[in-house]
Amino acid sequence: MHLRRVHRNPLDMRKHILDKPRLYQWTLYLARNLPQPVLYGLARLVGGLVYLCSSKDRTTMRHNLRLALDGTASQANLAVILWRVFQNYAVYMVDFFRLLDMNLVESRDRTQLYEGRRHLDEALAQGRGVILLTAHLGNWEIGGLGLRALGYPVTVVTLRHNSAFTNHLVNTMRGRHSIRVIELGDSAYDGIEIIRALQHQEVVAVLGDRVFADRAGSTTLFGRTVPLPLGPILMAMATGAPIVPAFSVMEAPGCYRGIIEPALDILRGPDREAALQHNLRQVAGIFERVIRRFPDQWYQIDRL
Repeated sequence: MHLRRVHRNPLDMRKHILDKPRLYQWTLYLARNLPQPVLYGLARLVGGLVYLCSSKDRTTMRHNLRLALDGTASQANLAVILWRVFQNYAVYMVDFFRLLDMNLVESRDRTQLYEGRRHLDEALAQGRGVILLTAHLGNWEIGGLGLRALGYPVTVVTLRHNSAFTNHLVNTMRGRHSIRVIELGDSAYDGIEIIRALQHQEVVAVLGDRVFADRAGSTTLFGRTVPLPLGPILMAMATGAPIVPAFSVMEAPGCYRGIIEPALDILRGPDREAALQHNLRQVAGIFERVIRRFPDQWYQIDRL
């Protein structure tokens, strides 16, 4: 397997048309003051406008969806799915800011069901903590808040956002719900902090579908060779902590369903390179299956 170090500034996250601090401020204000039907109607309008104005992202997402659906969707259906991606993302943004005013009970109620919750409990019963692996699909923030509301100790491994305002906003939301944050790049001891969280039997949540500031391994996703971060896999191999894939998908505006998959079968040797390839392919396989199940909630703005 080809491994490589990706040299990127941890602060250098991919920007998009909605990644504007002033827009976040307006969205937060509207989310706190508008009636829900008006709020979601406005979100869909903004999603439509972004769809029309973002030709680059639109082209990239169409390409990615075509690969993911492997010719099973007609051009007309593909166009509908692509339209829904922009609509759903706008609704997700609204719900994201509504989280700031929610308490633990309210955030739990937004996630109506945790499909496969027993998989998480079985993994935690091993006594090594859990690496909860998710992707840019659905509403990854509300999934962690829902688990915290159910009593699980949750730590989020993340990167700082492009603006200090956005970063403060997101971490304020997490802090209100007693979610601990480990920001990669803040310290040379980030890995030690993650190990300590696992030793304390915490659920350590991490996004595993995009490479930002991590060693990457090449694998196949929808038939294309892509880099995926190796950090979660290497941590699982080193600590014995199980990796449990989990996703939070929207069933209706403001209403989400958690999906928790069985723990991955992590190999640790004797051939380290073969084990890494096997483990990475498992991650890609889970992402493929869930993305095909919910293609209109997959927010991949980088071309595969």
